Amino acid sequence: MRRKKFSASIILAVLFLFAPARGFAQTTGGTVRGTITLADAGTALHNVIVNIVQLKRSADTDENGAYEFQNVPPGTYTILAHMEGFPDATQRVTLAAGAVATLDFQMRLSGLREEVTVTATGSEQSTFESFQAVTTLDSTRISEESHPSLGEVLEREPGVAKRSFGPGSARPVIRGFDGDRVLVLQDGASTGSVGSQSGDHGEPIDVLSLERLEVVKGPATLLYGSNAVGGVVNAITGHDYAHEGWRGYLTGVGGTTNAQGGVSAGVEYGRGKWMFWGNGSGQRTGDYDTPVGRIENSNSRVGSGLGGFGRYGEKSFFSLTYGYDQRRYGVPFASFIESGGEEEGSNVDIAMRRHDLKFSGGFREIGSFVDSFRLTLDYSDYQHKELEGEAVGTTFNNQEFTYRGVFDQRKTGGLTGSFGFSGRHRDYASTGAEALAPPTIQNAFSVFTLQTIDLERVQFQLGGRVERNSYDPEVLQPRSFTGFSGAAGIRVGLWQNGAFVANYTHSYRAPALEELYNNGPHVGNLTFELGNTNLTRERNDGVDFALRHSSKRVRGEANIYTSDSTP
Repeated sequence: MRRKKFSASIILAVLFLFAPARGFAQTTGGTVRGTITLADAGTALHNVIVNIVQLKRSADTDENGAYEFQNVPPGTYTILAHMEGFPDATQRVTLAAGAVATLDFQMRLSGLREEVTVTATGSEQSTFESFQAVTTLDSTRISEESHPSLGEVLEREPGVAKRSFGPGSARPVIRGFDGDRVLVLQDGASTGSVGSQSGDHGEPIDVLSLERLEVVKGPATLLYGSNAVGGVVNAITGHDYAHEGWRGYLTGVGGTTNAQGGVSAGVEYGRGKWMFWGNGSGQRTGDYDTPVGRIENSNSRVGSGLGGFGRYGEKSFFSLTYGYDQRRYGVPFASFIESGGEEEGSNVDIAMRRHDLKFSGGFREIGSFVDSFRLTLDYSDYQHKELEGEAVGTTFNNQEFTYRGVFDQRKTGGLTGSFGFSGRHRDYASTGAEALAPPTIQNAFSVFTLQTIDLERVQFQLGGRVERNSYDPEVLQPRSFTGFSGAAGIRVGLWQNGAFVANYTHSYRAPALEELYNNGPHVGNLTFELGNTNLTRERNDGVDFALRHSSKRVRGEANIYTSDSTP
């Protein structure tokens, strides 16, 4: 009998989360108000969701396009206006105690967007303010790409390529890093897939139902773990704020090159502080037609659904979400490769499914040294089968439980930041012809911090992460690794709406399970894989420079980076 080990930190975090929230300090709050209109026409827009991003407070505009927030603590905030079909609009405001700030918005059907991200630093901010290089795609951009997989959607973004063994399995490559060095998340939690292991393994993310996609280019190990050396892709489903009444969407896509057809629909209902939501999606593609002929067995089928509910109060919030994803896609030329190029056998397909249950909750505006706390618990049950015709060749099973708690500090003078902990328990097993590694239990635990010193025109950011990974295979030698990652950055305002950013990152990465224990031929990677149980950690040192400009009419960013990895 194999024992599963869980950190006591989970229990402590849950007790903290559900403990009575007492002793919140009272401060003299200010007021933020304004009106939202349609650009050029000047027509008032009602039912626009307005968010104070850092506080996760939301309000709807009334029939006159007006909104108002009262009792807002002193500080600097990003105010975001969101309405389906329009690019998000944002403004920054610094609010003193008892002050009143008026921020009016004009929504445009198209134009420049001030993108907001949560991935790069763990707290929501615009991409212009981030120390890291971040790219964001909203739901409209994702629909325009009209692709069934994550790698296909992101392929044309700056600094991003794709690794593909067919359209259904495409996975992003960030700044030349692939596999275990690129971390794919959904709502900040691991997808629980084995997509990083092989070129024919995809990611179970329904791109049509996403609110946005965020890509962090460059090392993000401080907040998200040792296997984020190349970068992070975070798929955001939304549902973070309360609103009154019904909202919904319907998206359809089609294409002739691959006989594509797809539809996605979702609905939200809000009453008071409560929110309920659900969505479903289906998409199919046929074999691709090219000028030199049809690519046989390049078709795909995708079906998914998600439902949940949550309560979003002024001081506390929680949500519970269940998602299901099922897909099947062909792997072109796999049978030809398996036969050594001598003959065509049965088509090779991947049949994948994933169950995911996620809880998120916490407190905000606590009024002490810790101003807010957020805890995320996620359980993912992933399986995929490699089919030769209809016969099962290999089955991969991967169950993961992850947890993550983040404490945001109250701003003191020019110092602000966050610290937290995260962990992972993984139960991996594979059976069949390409079962290259034995059943393995993996446990990971880490603590991290990220601190920002704001001197107005100049900002400094410092951070560190200590992480321990342990592997306990059924037959082979157990291994464990403990390492430190650190980073330092500076952001300087050069002119109005312009900034220069420089970062240095020292990243520690523990070997992946397949690097330690795989042994055998792997068609998906066109290699014979021979693991090494004596591998040590990988060290990566990277430097990144960026020059940015962002105004109402012009936005641009230039990045130069270099990295060096050593065993």
